Amino acid sequence: MNKKKKLVVANFIKYIKSQLGIQNSFKVDLVTVRDDTLKTYAYYDPNTGLVKVYVKGRGLADILRSIAHEFVHHKQNQENRINGPQQDVGGAIEDEANARAGSLVKKFGYDFPDFNIYSS
Repeated sequence: MNKKKKLVVANFIKYIKSQLGIQNSFKVDLVTVRDDTLKTYAYYDPNTGLVKVYVKGRGLADILRSIAHEFVHHKQNQENRINGPQQDVGGAIEDEANARAGSLVKKFGYDFPDFNIYSS
């Protein structure tokens, strides 16, 4: 991932933390190789707060959406709404994360047009 994309990601993380009211900091790993914990594009560990996002060959807006999705899960976890392993929760929890993530990316794109998140 180039420097420009890393700058956008860093600003996006600050932005969504503010939008979601997340105060604590935790680790976000942007990876190019999948391991046992990362079987899809992104992963959130509710026990540690670790977020892993697979970035290889993906567009910036898609990477941001994955980050936002996992941050929504973090917020849900803070609110004690995640019961059990995240991949098994599904339903309304997953629907909310998908909808809010898309909305956050879109709003970020409008609020910071100079980042030009929709061009690779």
